Amino acid sequence: ADTAVSTDMLTSASGAPVRYRTSRVSEGGGRLCAGGPQIKYRVLIEQDEDGVFMAEVPSLPGCITQGSTRDEALANSREAIAAYLERLEAHGDPIPPSISEEIVEV
Repeated sequence: ADTAVSTDMLTSASGAPVRYRTSRVSEGGGRLCAGGPQIKYRVLIEQDEDGVFMAEVPSLPGCITQGSTRDEALANSREAIAAYLERLEAHGDPIPPSISEEIVEV
């Protein structure tokens, strides 16, 4: 399969930088449909040494954003994911599948 990669930088509504990278692969994957089922992605949030909360979406390589609070980082990640998926859709690239997982407390 042919692959092309581009990296883009956006700014979220709160002004936080949103970096994402799209990888175009010529075969496989799903499509994003307006009004279709909700797509879920895991977002990893960690606070860095400066107190900024960094949010990364492992299923979407290069989809990283930040916020001054955990809630802001999570809100910015929603915008970053939407922008990432819109970019994939605009290029006719496959949409990574939604996750299905459970969290177990011990």
